[in-house]
Amino acid sequence: MTDSVKEKILSLKGPIFVYGASGFIGANLFKDIFSIRKDCYALTHDAQKAWRLKLLDVPAENIVHCDIVSNYSVQEVFNTYKPKTIFNLAAYGAYSKQKNVTLTYETNVIGTVNLLENIFSDTIYIHAGSSSEYGFNCTTPKETDALEPNSHYSVSKVSAAYLIQFYARVYEKNAVNLRLYSIYGDWEEPDRLIPKLIESVRQHKLPNFVSKDISRDFVYMSDCIEAFIDAALKMSPEIRGKSYNVASGVKTTIGDLVEICRKEFGIKEEPLWGSMENRSWDLAEWYGDPTEAKKDLDWETKTPLNQGLRRYFDWQE
Repeated sequence: MTDSVKEKILSLKGPIFVYGASGFIGANLFKDIFSIRKDCYALTHDAQKAWRLKLLDVPAENIVHCDIVSNYSVQEVFNTYKPKTIFNLAAYGAYSKQKNVTLTYETNVIGTVNLLENIFSDTIYIHAGSSSEYGFNCTTPKETDALEPNSHYSVSKVSAAYLIQFYARVYEKNAVNLRLYSIYGDWEEPDRLIPKLIESVRQHKLPNFVSKDISRDFVYMSDCIEAFIDAALKMSPEIRGKSYNVASGVKTTIGDLVEICRKEFGIKEEPLWGSMENRSWDLAEWYGDPTEAKKDLDWETKTPLNQGLRRYFDWQE
């Protein structure tokens, strides 16, 4: 972590809540903030399953039980801790194994309503949205472009984005939505693309792949975390209610990714394309336009893909 990021973390209004702190991005965000200041709390609905928090040795007093689907649960923790900055990374339905449609809408929509209903007038709320909100309209969309959801998950995230816009305009809530692209880095689920690729690279080979033409917009974890912090620090009446693309703006096909890996790690094996079936959400032109994030939040990616892969390789080791 750079000195600049440390200074930014110290400037956040506290106490600080990280909802979804047991998840991939939430755990990283909590870890970095908590390493600098102790008025940061990891919010989770099931601490027994929070394996990342256990491995990070988070003190029990900084883990707070809260079920965002329950308005009573949200009110209780707000009244007890009185948070001034809330990062909401609680979500359900992003992974193919998460098939409960009702829980997708309860977590991503009702949960967002409960948080926005109860935040105090001076509380800052930063929401983890998704590039999936664009759905079929996935080729470098601007934030003002049409949202064309192509799954229950994307419909729920679009709903949350409109809720944030509504609460900001009508109730003047200090809320912003960050549309995250393909975040990768420490503590990612081991069955995901980058972890599986790097695990194979460690054995000097390559895993099975979908089509080499499928594309992504990869953002390294430290850059993603800084986007959340920058959004909180830049909060103002001019930006509240808006959505911002957290993207590199670089289209990287799976073919590009593999060649970068082969060069960075000296892999001689040739990839076997199409050895794994494409998923329904795999799209050939899925990458973002980060112009507005740079203009309003002064945020942009700093980590080239080869460096991010090397950092993850070292962390995995």
